[in-house]
Amino acid sequence: MNNHIVTIFGGTGDLTYRKLLPAFYNLLETNQLPESMHIVIIGRQALSTEDYHELLAPWLKNHARLAVNDDKLKRFIEMVSYFEMTFTEDEGYERLLNYFNELNPTAKRLYYFAVAPSFFETIAIQLEKHKLIDNAKIIIEKPFGNDVASAISINETLTNIIGEDNIYRIDHYIAKEMVQNIFTIRFSNAIFQNIWNKDAIDNIQISANEMVGVENRGSYYDETGALKDMFQNHLLQILSIVTMDKPDSFDALDIHEKQEEILEALKTEDVVIGQYVENEDSLSYVDEERVEKDSKTETYAALKLKIDLPDWTNVPIYVRTGKRLNSRSTHIAIEFKAVDGNPGNILMINVQPEEGVTLNFNIKKPGQSNDIETVSMDFCQSCNYENRLNTPEAYERLLNAALLEDHTLFASFKQVKLSWELVENLSNQLKDTQPFPYLAYTEGPKEANDLLGKSWIQEKVYEQ
Repeated sequence: MNNHIVTIFGGTGDLTYRKLLPAFYNLLETNQLPESMHIVIIGRQALSTEDYHELLAPWLKNHARLAVNDDKLKRFIEMVSYFEMTFTEDEGYERLLNYFNELNPTAKRLYYFAVAPSFFETIAIQLEKHKLIDNAKIIIEKPFGNDVASAISINETLTNIIGEDNIYRIDHYIAKEMVQNIFTIRFSNAIFQNIWNKDAIDNIQISANEMVGVENRGSYYDETGALKDMFQNHLLQILSIVTMDKPDSFDALDIHEKQEEILEALKTEDVVIGQYVENEDSLSYVDEERVEKDSKTETYAALKLKIDLPDWTNVPIYVRTGKRLNSRSTHIAIEFKAVDGNPGNILMINVQPEEGVTLNFNIKKPGQSNDIETVSMDFCQSCNYENRLNTPEAYERLLNAALLEDHTLFASFKQVKLSWELVENLSNQLKDTQPFPYLAYTEGPKEANDLLGKSWIQEKVYEQ
């Protein structure tokens, strides 16, 4: 832990300056970085390290969770150097090896592939070829390939070169505060632990709604769509955590085994796809830059799923995600069965942008009658200033875990493969399907409500 060189391929991209470098800075502020630490930024731009430092300071001030301290900023900037090279060519790797030996020949090496998955194998092969892979770990960013075949190919190449134990597959949703809190809510409270099954739960709803459109990612998104962009990774990870059995321990292997059991048993019962159309404040999807005019790519998907395991018999699981919707929210609703015709209790877990937990339950209205009303108990994680200040960003947790060689927050390859198989089958079934249109900045196509036979449970909005 006390001796690392972190190398970021794709170091001049949006992910690096908005997420990775601010996360490393926050780790420095909280005294969680190694005692000897270097961050090497790989890029093709003709920049010096001094040029990059001038860009770095405002990025940190704009995006770091913690207020930037001048002394800590100076110390952090001294850790960062820029290395110009083209990562598809041999010449740069030869210079990189010499550079590492100058920095610290005994340091552990952590490579972060902040590039498209089509380059994962190229970089790994070059690292091995030029003897840069010893004493090393690799972090790869989702998507883990573009389909089952590419995921398998990438995995075989990387495991042959560096071994499974040294590969860290990032899905940042896993590391979000309230997603991690699901384990505690489920397994540390008797009131939930013993009723988290078909006997008490009527249905589960998982929503990841976005207000943004495709922005400058038109060409990427048009080849991807909502199912591959959000459902295949983020939402299936959340679903598996919400429904998995309690693991024998909370080590990575035991957690992954229980998640894999869910993904193996998961079946699709119905699906609705949509595509946003012009509203007064938005273009239609097909009019966005670098999107095909006759595109059938879905910008919205809602699915009805089931889990073929005894604990979940006849419990429908509804999942939805979409762009250009009327709110930005990721939340999980557990709707319990109704008793004697009264409203079912609802446990709501708000993941983002507000973080918290709400439990709706029934009481008698005050007065002489026996009428029943529904009330809420709320815990708003993000309403408290100290909570906001002390809650790490997802990338802080992930980078710290990789430095500590802890795989708990990372996906296994079996999870990746099972997720791609499910989504690839769906995509093949839907390839000639015309998405339902929905107005931008609305709740999505009405057909998604028909999937449930009622309206989706909406996120809890806390008064802060």
